[in-house]
Amino acid sequence: MYVADTETATRRRAPVTAGLTVAPLTTAATSDQVAVIHVEIPEGGGLPEHDHGASQIVLIPVSGSVQVRHGQDVHTLVPGSAAHIDTGERVSLANLGTEPASLMVVASPPEFALRLAAWPIT
Repeated sequence: MYVADTETATRRRAPVTAGLTVAPLTTAATSDQVAVIHVEIPEGGGLPEHDHGASQIVLIPVSGSVQVRHGQDVHTLVPGSAAHIDTGERVSLANLGTEPASLMVVASPPEFALRLAAWPIT
């Protein structure tokens, strides 16, 4: 068994203006099947359109709200909702709310989490 904590996990910031921060809780080093990442998006922050490589992604809001854009489709995720992003789908994320948003992200396989290791440590 492996246990991680968002308070002690290494945090990295997306290399974009008003970028989100990520704290990988599990990675490919922990599991070859799945990675779990805690994401915090500041008010007015987000991430431009991107893909997740070979990973399928599940976004699970913990607090606040996050707008997910996929092509012309726009969805607002709030606690109690979730979104599945398939391999190859391109999405953008935005926090249009008045408070920070927090998400848990599940990536399978965990290759997407490896990309985050290149982001600067906060």
